Amino acid sequence: MAGPIKTIAATLGKILKHGLPSHIIAFGESLGDNLLLTVLTANLNERGFKNVWIKSDRVQLFEHNPHIKLVLPFNTLLSGTLLKLFGTKMVYPKYTVYNKETDSDQIPEKHIILKMADDLQLQGDIKASPVLNLTPAERSTGEWAKNAIVITTSATAALFPMRNKEWIVERYQQIVDRFKDDYQFIQLGSSTDAPLTNVTDMRGKTDVRQSAAILSNAALLLSHVGFMMHLARAVDCRSVIIYGGREKPEQSGYACFENIYSAVECSPCWLHNTCHYDKKCMDLISADMAADAITKQLSLKNEPLTTDILVN
Repeated sequence: MAGPIKTIAATLGKILKHGLPSHIIAFGESLGDNLLLTVLTANLNERGFKNVWIKSDRVQLFEHNPHIKLVLPFNTLLSGTLLKLFGTKMVYPKYTVYNKETDSDQIPEKHIILKMADDLQLQGDIKASPVLNLTPAERSTGEWAKNAIVITTSATAALFPMRNKEWIVERYQQIVDRFKDDYQFIQLGSSTDAPLTNVTDMRGKTDVRQSAAILSNAALLLSHVGFMMHLARAVDCRSVIIYGGREKPEQSGYACFENIYSAVECSPCWLHNTCHYDKKCMDLISADMAADAITKQLSLKNEPLTTDILVN
């Protein structure tokens, strides 16, 4: 009995200090999916819900976010009975289910942001842009990356590594070799990612907000589908995203980016690491195709990014 009473008392204490939350939202450990929670909180705020809490251990993602009243550690115990009595909605939004036997995700029938919005009963127009607010001081720390091109080469250091998201490392190098006389290149990512030459090597040397500061000053991001793509959108960094065929851009991406998709016969497969076609979808994407996409995005670097409006 002491346990539940203690949890109720702790929950009441938080409510008295921070006010009664309309929603408490949590996802898990994935950086990208946690950042997508800021899309949901922004849309909730726009609909008049001003006291939204997040449960997450990825605190850096939510600093200075005006749409989030409180961030609690993911494993914080709260009284579900008490919160239900007060009308608070505790939501763990999802957009797919992983099948270990097939090594695949259930293919979502609409954009993953809309799938997550369904769990919050968010209908109508959904502004699909993550939020990460940098202070002026934080942004200034990335000024050395002004007009640079940022590259990440691997997804295998992610919480849920997926080789099927990865392009061919040698083709990233071809891009560097083609543009290096005109642009500084910065490689972000894990220290275990394949290194490139003629780049400023920042693998494993930045945290989330430092990476965001670099992207906020950079001219462009070249990367695969994943956290860095969402982070770039949050700080308005133009991007070229190598999709291959694992998933469609309209299922997880942003229309303001150049998204290079391979509509091969097996796509979208939503497989993690298994592929029966030797990653044909990635092999079809040449360095020339990526270079053309980069040139197009760079020509728009002084234009603001448009915000996708998804209709639920």
